[in-house]
Amino acid sequence: MSRLLRVELRRLRARRLVRWASAGTLVLAALSVLLAYTQSLPPSDLEVEQAEHAYEQQLDDWEQNGDEYVAQCESDQEVARETDPAADYGCDDMAPRLEWFLSEPPTFDGDEESWPVPGATTVTQLAPLLLLFALVVGVSFLTAEISSGAIGLWLTFEPRRQRVYWSKAAAAALGVLPVVVVAYLVMAGGAYGAYAINGQLGAVTAETWTRLASVGGRAVLAAALVAATGAALGVLLKNAAGALGLVVVWVAVVETVVTLAVQDAQVWLVRTNVAAWVQGGTTVWVQECTTDATGTTCQGVERVVTQTQGGLYLLAVAAVLSLVAAVVFRRRDVS
Repeated sequence: MSRLLRVELRRLRARRLVRWASAGTLVLAALSVLLAYTQSLPPSDLEVEQAEHAYEQQLDDWEQNGDEYVAQCESDQEVARETDPAADYGCDDMAPRLEWFLSEPPTFDGDEESWPVPGATTVTQLAPLLLLFALVVGVSFLTAEISSGAIGLWLTFEPRRQRVYWSKAAAAALGVLPVVVVAYLVMAGGAYGAYAINGQLGAVTAETWTRLASVGGRAVLAAALVAATGAALGVLLKNAAGALGLVVVWVAVVETVVTLAVQDAQVWLVRTNVAAWVQGGTTVWVQECTTDATGTTCQGVERVVTQTQGGLYLLAVAAVLSLVAAVVFRRRDVS
């Protein structure tokens, strides 16, 4: 099996599409660094001047009409407290401040709930995009072998089909890892460098790097599973465009329709569980409605999708499709 795996890895590296996909993935990583640089740029002189001008206008208006604004706010607040005693409209803090008109760039590490989000959070959010490379490689590796007839010729030298299939699936899973690792290092290290150049690092600690390393490790494992899943789809559909099109339609169309029809199903969507695994957990929002004598009231409720669920979900999808593909490959005519 190890000999077969080494041969398949060499065949994988020789594929032109794999090389182009690798180059495209590294370009994507470089573009994420450019994004980090532009996001961390301090406000330009023109932006500062415009903010100061807007602030001065608001300050003049406040000096003339501030008392009226506060009185109206307090009146509205009293009305609101008749139904909600905890209502607070912030009437004591209405005076304009310069920072309201001047958007400060994010730091590399900071509050993940802030806006714009910190640079490290952006890296975490972009990491799942690397799985597209793994999918393309997994699908194209098997479909190219089938459509060209090379796999039929290969079976004359190694007739044990199960060994052939699993060696190819393993080669796809292992072959994508170096590119994913390098691309993620470019994304994370490049973002850090971009924020450092602009003086926007923030409180970067060892915990920051531990968190980013964990995201990278999970992205690498996910890439292996996605590549194996892509190989299985390649065997089942025998056409790269069909397999990739199926994935795109499923994620972009079917899952969107499912979300609109049954919001609770969001926790079982592919894209949700991919994000949950790579990002260390994620959340989705669903509308919960109640009806009483006053009518129907709806409010958003946050649902947590754990990292564990995401990992088990991806593992189950990869395992089921791979087993089905192995059975089909064993019985199907590939000539």
